[in-house]
Amino acid sequence: MRTLLTSLLALVGAASPAQTPKNPGNLDPSTILYTTPTLSNDIAGLEPISGQPKPGELIFHEDEWSQVEFLPKSQLGEVQRLLKEYKTFEQANRATYGWRKVYVRRLQRFPVVSGEQPIPALEKVLGAVAAPGPILSSAGATTGRVRNGFTVPLGGNVWLYGYQSAHGVPVLGAYVGEHPDDLRLTQAFIKLNSSTGAILVDWRAQVVLLSTTAAGQVELWRP
Repeated sequence: MRTLLTSLLALVGAASPAQTPKNPGNLDPSTILYTTPTLSNDIAGLEPISGQPKPGELIFHEDEWSQVEFLPKSQLGEVQRLLKEYKTFEQANRATYGWRKVYVRRLQRFPVVSGEQPIPALEKVLGAVAAPGPILSSAGATTGRVRNGFTVPLGGNVWLYGYQSAHGVPVLGAYVGEHPDDLRLTQAFIKLNSSTGAILVDWRAQVVLLSTTAAGQVELWRP
């Protein structure tokens, strides 16, 4: 489980040059490297923020959107196909200090938590209280708050986040800050997997948490 979580801390940042050229006027585009190997193509809609963010609110770079996320078990086959494709892409584009290209994930969205009131249902499963949606940032500045969004602080510098649609919660991501309590996300996975069958995917680490055994061990899949 530690590999799943610490992978979040290794590659944080925008798709920006890994090194600043000495002469920007003569920049060779082929030398630009990206600091993250994969991005989701369906970042959430945002709304303006009124006032300053409150202490303790979840704020993260937009490139971190859905890098670790829960998905319905019914999408496991699609996830496995994408991870196999992504693994080949990532290896082919890996450079010493970044990646030459970014793999853009295109994934059809289905509710991870269904129903007319998915947020209370999620709160009940997790035993935690939802807070306002996360705030996304880019280039050092906030860009907005996720529309119809929510966060669920799990403690230990670990949050779940997403947004609500007419059919439930189509995106349920996990964000891990510095020095996290890894057990918090493990416990959340066990609860959601038991109640909804949801799987947990770490795209950059190329690993899927499938289920837990009777002995409490987590079953994994890697491409």
